[in-house]
Amino acid sequence: MRPICLSTILSLTWGCASSKQADEPGLCDGSGEPTVQIGTGAGSEFYPLSEGDSVSLDVAPQGGFGVSVRAVTTGLKGDDVVDVNLITELNGMQSGEFLSEGVQLYCQEDGNGMLWGVVVGFDPATFPDNDALLALNGSTADLIVEIMDTDGDTATGRVAVTIEVGG
Repeated sequence: MRPICLSTILSLTWGCASSKQADEPGLCDGSGEPTVQIGTGAGSEFYPLSEGDSVSLDVAPQGGFGVSVRAVTTGLKGDDVVDVNLITELNGMQSGEFLSEGVQLYCQEDGNGMLWGVVVGFDPATFPDNDALLALNGSTADLIVEIMDTDGDTATGRVAVTIEVGG
């Protein structure tokens, strides 16, 4: 009798797990309205940035300095690579742009996509040294993250933050 109960429990457990995936549309399949929310975090954590939040600068892999961000998406194809256009604006004028191709968009348990390891940077030619970077302290900058998936769907997130330098 015990083997029958155990096998019944196991089959029900496996059945529930597999039917959950199959019955839940939108698990990073690219359906729905494409959106991007910009934030920060570590590990699997995501903390959305709000208008006016203070952020510090990091070294940008593309050269120069910028703000390290994460992005959470809806409506884009997850568990696949995406292209990420990273743009900064100061006083309504573009102050940096970098296209990062082939970034992994990871599907999360809630069906959203999440990426990390990107820096929304300032143009290193405009901000070539520490004095130029120090001049950014207290400035409001718009961080813009445009993401395009392999299906050609695009979503854009934007948030105005306060830059902290040398704190």
